[in-house]
Amino acid sequence: MSTFNPSTSNSRSKTQKSRLLVGEETSLILEAVPEAIFFLDHDNRILLLNPVAQQLVGQTRDVIGLGFHDLIGCFMSGESEVAQCPFTRMVDTGELVVIPSHFWDREDGTQFELSLSFWPKTQQGVLVGGMVVVRDLTDTMEIQRDVQRAARLAEDAPNPIVEFDATGAMLYANTGMLNVMAQCGLLEAGIEVMFPAVLPAMLQECLTTNSALMRVEHVVADRVIAWSLFPLEELKLVRAYGLDITSDVALRRAKEAAEESTRAKDIFLATMSHELRTPMNGVLGCAQLLKDTSLTDQQRELIETMHRSADALLTLVNDILDFSKIEAGKMTLEVADVNLGSLICDVTTLMEGLASRKGLTVSVQIDPDVPEEFRGDPIRLRQILFNLVGNAIKFTERGRVTVTVSLKQGRTEGSDSVVLQWRIQDTGIGMTPEQQVRLFRAYAQADASTTRKFGGTGLGLMICHQLVQLMGGAITVESSIGQGSTFAYTTNLLPAIHRDGSTSSLGTDQRSMGEQVGLLRVLVADDNEINQVVACKYLQKLGCHVEIARTGREAVEAITRTTYDVVLMDCEMPDMDGYEATREIRLREDGTMSHLPIMALTGHASDEDAQKCHQAGMDKVITKPLTLPILRASLRELLQQANS
Repeated sequence: MSTFNPSTSNSRSKTQKSRLLVGEETSLILEAVPEAIFFLDHDNRILLLNPVAQQLVGQTRDVIGLGFHDLIGCFMSGESEVAQCPFTRMVDTGELVVIPSHFWDREDGTQFELSLSFWPKTQQGVLVGGMVVVRDLTDTMEIQRDVQRAARLAEDAPNPIVEFDATGAMLYANTGMLNVMAQCGLLEAGIEVMFPAVLPAMLQECLTTNSALMRVEHVVADRVIAWSLFPLEELKLVRAYGLDITSDVALRRAKEAAEESTRAKDIFLATMSHELRTPMNGVLGCAQLLKDTSLTDQQRELIETMHRSADALLTLVNDILDFSKIEAGKMTLEVADVNLGSLICDVTTLMEGLASRKGLTVSVQIDPDVPEEFRGDPIRLRQILFNLVGNAIKFTERGRVTVTVSLKQGRTEGSDSVVLQWRIQDTGIGMTPEQQVRLFRAYAQADASTTRKFGGTGLGLMICHQLVQLMGGAITVESSIGQGSTFAYTTNLLPAIHRDGSTSSLGTDQRSMGEQVGLLRVLVADDNEINQVVACKYLQKLGCHVEIARTGREAVEAITRTTYDVVLMDCEMPDMDGYEATREIRLREDGTMSHLPIMALTGHASDEDAQKCHQAGMDKVITKPLTLPILRASLRELLQQANS
């Protein structure tokens, strides 16, 4: 037994009525067309709608019997006409009425853009209603607006945009392109001048490979344009985007010029370092050797003067090199064992001569709780103290210079560093507050007369300031005119690692200069005769047997014939330099148990040069000028390493 469904009956009734209105075949057509179609009676009420129209108004919404104007709500009007419903216009005129665009908000809030055509329907010449064909323009118009926006963006873009077809013919150039051509004075010259001469090949490559060509630079007039080409594969077009990089190129060239200038300066400084240190090695070495001979008082005084002058020149060279490192941000610190007492003794011993000639007293006070051993950079610690004590003596005519070292209390949480407080106090000429402000700047001294009276470059204190900062500390000065000055600074050092039988890395005791190292067979490889003489005399004083090689190749051949205990290898030699000679020696040792200690002698003082020596296989690096204490200590260190 079937159940009666009023809804189904009503739907069937409407369908049957619709088919009666439009006919069976027309009904099938209405279901197939993509437009929404509404059939209206004479009173504007909806009699029938096709599936597309039902989907437009909402699948579940029943609009049969509803006034079409109430549903859609569109009006039309002319320049002098009152707004009127288009259906009413159609009824009045009996003619087709078209609304090209009408925005309609559906009941659920969805907005559509519609195109509506109102067709009159007559029977036996009498108007009985109408048919409205509605086309949904929403997606089409949005796409069209997107295209228009894209075109507008391209046209309004300040940078050049050009399109080419597959033959290389220009199809489009935006206003930005024309503006650039006008600025270059090339409007009459044609688009081609704005591109590289190989443009056809570039276009062909872009289309053939279907890949972009990025930032192809082209110089035109006083501009540099970077072109990026993108293929539009489906259209067989290439779009070119230009960017004016004139200022970028200028900056890049300025940067390259600055880098080249820096490289040239580095090479110049390295060359000057080597060229100055080589003759200074001869001057200081010969002066030291002369001091150990029988001399009259006058001769000894002249030798002392010569030695001090050479030392001053060496200090100047070192200051300039350190300053260049600081400028380049290449100043680094080493970590080694430091014996505090030996370090301070070494500095005060070196300064004894200058202080005694002025009748000054140099005293040292180290607090009892200050440990004797630390880890830090002994060379830079010595340099800071040497500079500050040297300045104190230089600017003090009467009285004393006092060096005080204490332990700064209060460690930073999580840090095992030990902070030392250093104070160098003098009774010298002092400074005004204005002079103190300028003190740690490059090339700065108290005033211009200071350089004329006392000498110096004004780099020493700036270098001290930078070194103290690298050690995590700070440096200050307190001074009054005529009352002397006190320089105070802190350094962060690491606790010492205690080893049995260990010795300080700062083992330069001036009083043990005459001690010998033993009967060693040493090969000196150096092409400079003065350096040969100095090295040979020093080694002979230390009890060594010495032989000479003038090139790296001679050194390699000598080692093949004779067994040596140590080689002193100059880095810069003709035919084969010290680096290549060392690599050759290490290559021959490969696979054997032998290892010949090689000590580099170099006029270059940078960390990069020291690293280059170690990479070549050298065991130790000594920077010229060579001194007897350093040579003796280095030989002992090498022998200790060889025997361990």
